[in-house]
Amino acid sequence: MFTQFHNPPNLHGEILDIYLANGWFRSGQYIYTSKILNFEGELFSPIRIRLPLEDYTFRKSLRKIWNKNQKFQTIFHKAFINKEKEDLYKRYKTRLDGYVAKTLKDSLQEGGETTVYDTYEAAIYDDGKLIAVSYFDLGENSIASIKGIFDLEYSSYSLGIYTMLAEIEYGKKNGFKYYYPGYIIPGYPKFDYKLRIGAVDYYKAEFDLWLPFEKMKNEELPSVVIDNQIVTMSHALEKADLNHKIYFYPLFDKGYLGNIGELAELKTPIFIKIKNLIFEGEKRNIVIEYDLQKQVFRLGQFHGFGHPIQSYYDATTHKKYDTFRTLLIRELLIAESESVEEIIEEILNL
Repeated sequence: MFTQFHNPPNLHGEILDIYLANGWFRSGQYIYTSKILNFEGELFSPIRIRLPLEDYTFRKSLRKIWNKNQKFQTIFHKAFINKEKEDLYKRYKTRLDGYVAKTLKDSLQEGGETTVYDTYEAAIYDDGKLIAVSYFDLGENSIASIKGIFDLEYSSYSLGIYTMLAEIEYGKKNGFKYYYPGYIIPGYPKFDYKLRIGAVDYYKAEFDLWLPFEKMKNEELPSVVIDNQIVTMSHALEKADLNHKIYFYPLFDKGYLGNIGELAELKTPIFIKIKNLIFEGEKRNIVIEYDLQKQVFRLGQFHGFGHPIQSYYDATTHKKYDTFRTLLIRELLIAESESVEEIIEEILNL
């Protein structure tokens, strides 16, 4: 499963530490983890990062931003939302694209009056005027940065970076061990500003390890691995003169979809449909998927092409592959193998 959502009764203290250390991150009042995301028609793999706070100091460029903002007043306290902050959010969100929550309360608390997190804020004031505020959740030894907003008229002060530095300073002074700024997305530079804070580690999910960020290899990213494997299989199918087509499948990340009876829905962002294949005297809908966890190709017969069990609309598309928007349910697992050649042989035997 590429995306999972959990909804524990509380998400603070040691519980939050455990989730963060295992690559999870906040979403409203839930917490989630995801291996693959789709942005602007391309598949990317989000990489969770964290900053060890022991012996951490600001580098020269960060110290410059820190000193520049010392003319303002920075106040830390338990987070609360009021009209002043909602007005600031309303002005700030005009710079955002994609899905944007209507209000700050919607963004942080899903519109509710309470939260399952222990959330604090760093509020920045210029002579009594609120010019920035950031929100961060507290664990037992971890801080998770959640959201920062600022007055666009103060853009020259790098307040987005400064509020992160303020959170880090709060963490150091209060004995926290790790600072989690969320995720970055290799190949999608919108989130690269988080790397400016210093020598971060990244979470390598398949080994459950935090490693220095410079050791990360793009070719090992889940999105890259799956695309490369499917393209390799496609080339082999062409050589075998097997008619086929690659599809993008936006339902892959709908983690709340469990199994339907004993039949499993397709759970991959890209799959191959073999065209015009006759199996046991009938035309069959045969699909090749790549199982990232087992590192095998899987050949199966699926229901949902001609007579959909469930129709699903998603505006998400892919730049390279056509989008398939119907829930596909596997009726029969024909074969699975690490070998491209063995899967080709199984298809030819059909």
